[in-house]
Amino acid sequence: MLIIFKTVFLLLMINFGNGILIDKIFNTKIKNFVMLSFLGMMSITFLEVIIAFFYPLDFASELLFLLLGLVGLLVFITEKDFSMFSFRKNTSFWFYFFLITVVFAGSFSPYFFDHYSYYVPTVGYLREFGFIKGISNLDLLFGQSSFWHVFQAGFSNFVDVGLRINSYLLILFLVYIFESKRWVLLLFFPFFLIFLQQPSPDLPVFIFSLIILNEMIDGRNSSFILCLSLFAFCIKPTAFWLPLLAIIESLYTRNFKIGSLFPIVIVGILFTIKNIWLFGYPVFPVSAIDMGISWTPDKSIMKYSSQMGMMKSYDMKYTYQQISDFDFWQKLYYWFRIGFKSVFNIGIVFCLVILGYFALRKKDRIYAFILVSVLLKFILIIIFSAQYRFFIDLYLVTVFLIFKNASEERVVFVSVFLSVLVSVLFTFPGFVKDRFHMGKWMTGFHFMQLINPTESEEGNLITYQLGNLKFNAAKDLIYKAPVPTLSLYWLETYHYYGVFPQVSGNGFVQRKLSPAEKKQLETIIRDLKKSRPEIP
Repeated sequence: MLIIFKTVFLLLMINFGNGILIDKIFNTKIKNFVMLSFLGMMSITFLEVIIAFFYPLDFASELLFLLLGLVGLLVFITEKDFSMFSFRKNTSFWFYFFLITVVFAGSFSPYFFDHYSYYVPTVGYLREFGFIKGISNLDLLFGQSSFWHVFQAGFSNFVDVGLRINSYLLILFLVYIFESKRWVLLLFFPFFLIFLQQPSPDLPVFIFSLIILNEMIDGRNSSFILCLSLFAFCIKPTAFWLPLLAIIESLYTRNFKIGSLFPIVIVGILFTIKNIWLFGYPVFPVSAIDMGISWTPDKSIMKYSSQMGMMKSYDMKYTYQQISDFDFWQKLYYWFRIGFKSVFNIGIVFCLVILGYFALRKKDRIYAFILVSVLLKFILIIIFSAQYRFFIDLYLVTVFLIFKNASEERVVFVSVFLSVLVSVLFTFPGFVKDRFHMGKWMTGFHFMQLINPTESEEGNLITYQLGNLKFNAAKDLIYKAPVPTLSLYWLETYHYYGVFPQVSGNGFVQRKLSPAEKKQLETIIRDLKKSRPEIP
């Protein structure tokens, strides 16, 4: 916990200080601690993305932004304008209760499977090499490389070695709540606690969605809100409805300026170039726009990814062929009948109905714009991969709109009760370990986490070579393994489709396996399985 406090303090200082400098350069006239911190965060991330094309995000880049943050703080102190810290007048006992709860929850061991299969390996390769051309040929997920993981990688050498950047973000959100006095936002606190142990890009998207919505409902749409929505999109493209909402609203109110095109164009170019360099296509994981790039993943792998996305929409209960044979109404029918997860799918439809009700009954057109933006997201996600997890922000938006005027006392009571309940489950995870898949990696409370956050043990690696690629393979979960490291899952997938990654210049490509190489890969898989212990 002490280490997390150190991380939070440094990140508060760095992002706020960099935000001060950017404010002075572009004269944004932002007089708000949280928004200036977000400004610094966005600026740092976009600069890190540019740096990552040429250099690793190592200690040197981290030191650069740390020093810039200190310079910004000195500028702020010399001006002696501390009005943006007025939120302290609104703080109470409960502010510090939630603050301690965030740090306590963040000190537990990571338990998302994605933490080991995607988050940590992505941060690791960015820290060691920066962007690697065609990295998706090694592991398709690396082609995503969210801007959030770029930001995390840039501060993973000293400031946040334990990758607890989400704890900092939730504390910043806590400050925003007490600053804006929008108490309903505390309702989401217990839910957000489950994202603190790993740098999940879901949390920033959820938080930015709620902040953007709150600002726009209160009539504070601006160029900064547009930039924040674009940042959310770069973190997770399924958040595309946020910049769409900001643009629609500003066009309707005639506040859209030609200058607003500048961040849209710059962010769009940076986002597209990043995807092409890593993945070979403009938008991950869509392969519809083939630009003839030589380092795109093999078409069989892309087809497999698309089929898996469709099958996951139905919780893997039907084959791709069965789903393809469904007509439109059958697809809807079976989407609502896939067991426990169908409850969430039905809930998505109810949320749309509620948003439709608000759009019809409320005089403020913002509710209609929200409905249009969310409906467009719903349609596009349904077409590609209708997994309920892509609609969680829809639940949050609906709850926010229903209870946005709830009293402070009731909201605090519910949030405190549920936050304590979540903390107890982290401390004594026996109830969830045997009932939920991700509970397998929960370890409970250890006294050492009062100082340093708990981390999982590093797995043993075995080194192999196939073609010109010398790689590591994990016996169990991949954790802090050097690049290139392949999981058993991808080895088996490559064997099935008869392709394998190879080194090509300063990046990776995929090529077809010869019969002898396919047999060699089969031997590697068999050897790895023999040495791979069962996950408890």
